[in-house]
Amino acid sequence: MGLFSKKSAQPATHRIDVHFAQPMTVRLRQQQEQALLEVAAAKQQCAARVVASGTAISEHEEPLSSDVQFEVSCPDLKKLVAALSGWLVANGLARGSWIEVDGERTALGTSEYVLLRTRLAEESDADLEATVLALHRALGDGTIGWHEDVYFRFDGPVFVFNGDSAQAILDALGGELVKHPLLRKAELVAATPAS
Repeated sequence: MGLFSKKSAQPATHRIDVHFAQPMTVRLRQQQEQALLEVAAAKQQCAARVVASGTAISEHEEPLSSDVQFEVSCPDLKKLVAALSGWLVANGLARGSWIEVDGERTALGTSEYVLLRTRLAEESDADLEATVLALHRALGDGTIGWHEDVYFRFDGPVFVFNGDSAQAILDALGGELVKHPLLRKAELVAATPAS
């Protein structure tokens, strides 16, 4: 070690909170957490860890929103936040979502969400497979929206769809549902962003 060698300073630690204003299962939230950790790890000299996370559940056993808190150290925090924000938006972050860095909040997200409450507690997954494929085709195979997640509540599976316009998704799926007697009791609703 040279007499005049520079000692590199450790980057400061920062807190980053992400609020997902969309219905999201715990499994999907954990996948999002892992992906965001990988985004941070890809940045030079950055380290991140999840310090807290949770999913808000309604009285009807439906996920409403999710929150994740990270602790990060990175020499270029602005670049890291830009990378995290870009990844979140590119992956369908709902309108009403935000990222907060050291207490400074920035709104993110433009996607809108629709829930299809199937009310099929007694049906098997095999019975639903053809219907789900037909719904996907009704959404233009992703041009109007796409199937993002599924969760189960007391009266059957609930499919979560997202896209640029909840109304366009409602119109496309509503036109398709009438063709499927299996879903005659189903309910289509736009998910209200949870703040």
